[in-house]
Amino acid sequence: MGKNKTTGVQHISYRQMSFRKNLLKLEYVLVSLFFVFNILYLVISKVSGDNTFTGEDYILRVVVIMIIEIFCVIIYRYINLSEKAGDETKNRVCCLSMYGILAAFEVLHYGCSPLWIAPAVAMIFSTFLVDRITTILMLFGALASEALSVFMCFSDDMSLSGLRINEAIAAACFIILLFAMSMLLFKFNEIQSDDMIKYYDGEQELKEKLEKEYLTGLYSRLAIFEKLKVAMHEAYFSKSEIAVAMLDIDYFKKINDTYGHDKGDEVLRRLSSVISQYMDDDCYAGRYGGEEFLVVITNNSKRECDRILNGMLNNFRNQRYDFLPEGDIITFSVGYCMLHDYDITPERFIKCADKALYYSKEHGRNCITCFDNLK
Repeated sequence: MGKNKTTGVQHISYRQMSFRKNLLKLEYVLVSLFFVFNILYLVISKVSGDNTFTGEDYILRVVVIMIIEIFCVIIYRYINLSEKAGDETKNRVCCLSMYGILAAFEVLHYGCSPLWIAPAVAMIFSTFLVDRITTILMLFGALASEALSVFMCFSDDMSLSGLRINEAIAAACFIILLFAMSMLLFKFNEIQSDDMIKYYDGEQELKEKLEKEYLTGLYSRLAIFEKLKVAMHEAYFSKSEIAVAMLDIDYFKKINDTYGHDKGDEVLRRLSSVISQYMDDDCYAGRYGGEEFLVVITNNSKRECDRILNGMLNNFRNQRYDFLPEGDIITFSVGYCMLHDYDITPERFIKCADKALYYSKEHGRNCITCFDNLK
């Protein structure tokens, strides 16, 4: 039972990781489709007798472009799986990879005017990853790939007839418009991410407050009972050792009647502080009611449970209070039970520890009793 908390930032990081995984799958599909498209284009051009783009030069360009696209996917996959790279690096490589694939396809088919704006699509992806710098880089990348396409069209006499300057201007304007829309979408996603972080962290904080008992800072009765159920469920499958202990402050009513409830509260807080010193991933506790506390110990043998509970007992009875007469101490009694029957209910498990507690209180108090020793 770990105490690791998932923050809102970690939640956003997980969502971005899921987005990157899906985008990687999309790149697999795109590269495959582009490969099929290029082959079909060659076949159809050959059958129709259009030899404009079926020469060795074009085939060489197809091979080079496919290598570039596959290289983009491999680099993206490698960085995305790397544990050394941070989310920011992975996000940027993700967008750059998508840009590389689209830009390569555009350069290959530079005679087709609509493809001049294809890399601008990568700007949209960058907004979902809330990265303003990458979005700006995608803008200049889209404009650069368009300029390269225009240059290649002018340098290729076979394509001059299909080129109109107004198409290039319109494409550039469309890219800039798409950038403006991307920035609006970026701002929306940024606000949404900030709100999600605040909501998620606030919800976690509220959940922690509700499951903690106000006076002692330990888990409430409901929270510690739920955690016990989870621990028993995990122990059922792993067959690991688990113990539940009931702690009860000795003569607590007398303390309240003699020194007042504020002093009684001080004693409760002092015991809670002592118990907290022993809490870790395998030991956690809650106030079960009044002066009773429930402690759950997992992944520890009976001997280790004895050691932990004895440590609490000795630590608590060595506490000093300014309202007590010199030499007087306050103690507690303990009863605990090891889990042997994994089909037992949590209520029954606690009942066994409670029986051991009553035995301790009937036999001198200030001691520890294991339910197993009563059989």
